Amino acid sequence: MLTRGYATAVSTKAPITLFGIDGKYATALFQAAASRNALATVESDLKNIEAQFAKDARLAEVLSSPMLNKAAKEKLIDSLGKKSDITTNFFKTLTENNRLNETSRIISAYKSLMEAQRGIVSVVVTSAQSLNGKDLKQIKDTLTKGGLIKDFKEVNVINKTNPSILGGMVVEFGDYTIDMSVSGRLAKLEKLLTDSISV
Repeated sequence: MLTRGYATAVSTKAPITLFGIDGKYATALFQAAASRNALATVESDLKNIEAQFAKDARLAEVLSSPMLNKAAKEKLIDSLGKKSDITTNFFKTLTENNRLNETSRIISAYKSLMEAQRGIVSVVVTSAQSLNGKDLKQIKDTLTKGGLIKDFKEVNVINKTNPSILGGMVVEFGDYTIDMSVSGRLAKLEKLLTDSISV
């Protein structure tokens, strides 16, 4: 169950819990920004960096390269435009910890935190073919009325297509994944058969 924690003016607690390296770093950045009342400022910084990455795909590769020394990476980050002290210090931490390869995922995780802060949760529904509005509404209603998602003002359902799942769907929100795909079922069946044969 995904629930939203309501942040007060003095609270620096993240509105949702995210896991993984990207989730932990994004949460730390969110808490640092919240403590200085700079959530929107940091969000703007990250949007600008993301836009630079979109313009030049090689930028993310260069930052992730172990061949580039830390000083050169810091110089490259500085060239990405003016940033707040919080964002600048955060990227220094990423550089020190050799985690610049996580930048895009951290930005995505920070977006999720900001959406949750605003009372919005994004649900990604991956299907073999595009789903119509009626299907997406039914999924949204099932998640909200079934109590899987609660305490959010808005549920944003995004449909992605991936023919390799063969049929069914995979629903992802927060750190939850509900795999109802045909390929997922086949993989489980294959594992069951393989385990039975090896016994």
